[in-house]
Amino acid sequence: MNVIERSGGFRSRRFVFQSLHMTDEVQAIAAAAGWKTTLNQPAAPSKGRPLLMKWEVFSGLTVLYTEKDAINTSFAMAASSLGAAEVAGCVAVFAAHPQVTTFDELIGGCDAAAAPDSKGAALARSGLGAPIEADERFVERLEAGAFADEAAIREGALWGMAYAEWPVFRRPLNRAARNDPDEFLRKVAASALGAFDRIGVARR
Repeated sequence: MNVIERSGGFRSRRFVFQSLHMTDEVQAIAAAAGWKTTLNQPAAPSKGRPLLMKWEVFSGLTVLYTEKDAINTSFAMAASSLGAAEVAGCVAVFAAHPQVTTFDELIGGCDAAAAPDSKGAALARSGLGAPIEADERFVERLEAGAFADEAAIREGALWGMAYAEWPVFRRPLNRAARNDPDEFLRKVAASALGAFDRIGVARR
């Protein structure tokens, strides 16, 4: 399953690429499919603004591509106010793309990373590219990371939970929002919970 219903419509899972820069490849896919470019925003690192591109497949169905320098990755996804079938059909090209990171590769990246910064980035990427439905392999690693000694690992895990949008993460996010020793990370966890409420993530 590659599509989930959210407040206001449906979205695909995020298809995380193995490379940070996949602009040419995604633009080629869009051109071949006849998608209409609606936004081409170049990156502005000094302003904290990432590269962001959007296409209209047809009215009510859009594709987004962006790059996240902080965790050295990029992703594409689709969203629609129409229905799940339209989104699923649109992202089939990404689901089959050889440069999209598989779930096993995301998990492997978490296990292989050793330094706190790289471990945190791998955990964030795992949540970003996680499946629609909760997978215990991801849950185990993200929950462990959220309460690690190193702040960089905790931060990556909290972002990973926020990206995954799974109800199972409400409890650890609540715990981190109350108890993390770092004020910034308490705010990250609280912000993720607020986002869960806004987009309709179920309460367990």
